[in-house]
Amino acid sequence: MAQIWKCSGNDIRTMPQELWEKDLSILSNPKEMSEALLFWKELENRKEMVLPLVQNLEGAVLGAGVMKRENYWTTGDYPFSTLKEIEPDQFSLMKDDRIQAVLAVIKTLRDEPLILEVEAPFSVLASLVNPMDLYLSMQAEPELLENILKRIVSEESKYIEAGVQAGCHIFSMAEPAGTLDMVGEKYFKECSGKAAVMLLKEIEGFLSDSVVHLCGKLSSSMIAVQMAEEEEYSVNSEEYLENLLEIAKNPEIHFVGQRCIHQKKNRTGIVYVLKLSVGEYYNAQEFKFGINQTT
Repeated sequence: MAQIWKCSGNDIRTMPQELWEKDLSILSNPKEMSEALLFWKELENRKEMVLPLVQNLEGAVLGAGVMKRENYWTTGDYPFSTLKEIEPDQFSLMKDDRIQAVLAVIKTLRDEPLILEVEAPFSVLASLVNPMDLYLSMQAEPELLENILKRIVSEESKYIEAGVQAGCHIFSMAEPAGTLDMVGEKYFKECSGKAAVMLLKEIEGFLSDSVVHLCGKLSSSMIAVQMAEEEEYSVNSEEYLENLLEIAKNPEIHFVGQRCIHQKKNRTGIVYVLKLSVGEYYNAQEFKFGINQTT
């Protein structure tokens, strides 16, 4: 198996106790959330603010709920035991008050450096059903799994587009449950990686003044199976946040990766731009993109 980028643990943020103790209703309150984000930013002396307050908000909205863990908030228990219990037509992100609150916060704080974290589709689904069952369903129920992932792609595409329209210029996408080292080459190409590429293809048309940063594990997985190619791009600042803000202004660049978005310094003067490609494993007839198409 190809070498996969190793996470160096650059995300050293710790949710302040004062924020951690707040009622979860803050997730639907744009004013209170904006104030909390500004407080957290000033407390840790950071330039950027990261949304949402919950890891994998998409999964939480689609049924997993929110659980408070030490120092952070994340998704709760799995709401479904099997894929057959899921009715993907009922999935909706944009009707949820927590999603709308995030978009309202972006509009309020759009002059600040903002990063909107989104989860890759397979990891959204992995918050709804035990990942071990998902890995088995790749073999037993591939069509059902694909239909559910396509619905998630559709909903996430709308969410990201709304984030762009609200004024967010930097998006961060991770795939903690479905990278190449987690699921193997076959199922990354046929399932989790494919779903991620479908989403990226859906959104690249409206990223003219925004950029999506792919977690190094996801981007290196895509490169390893020729779903993407990397190119070196010279930047002016040694601050990685400034690099991303600079690149977001380039309408020709949509995706970057091979690093951690939480790193502070970039003394190489290089950012790795990603170009999507189907590579040798696919051809135009067999590998179709878009939520209304089938493979």
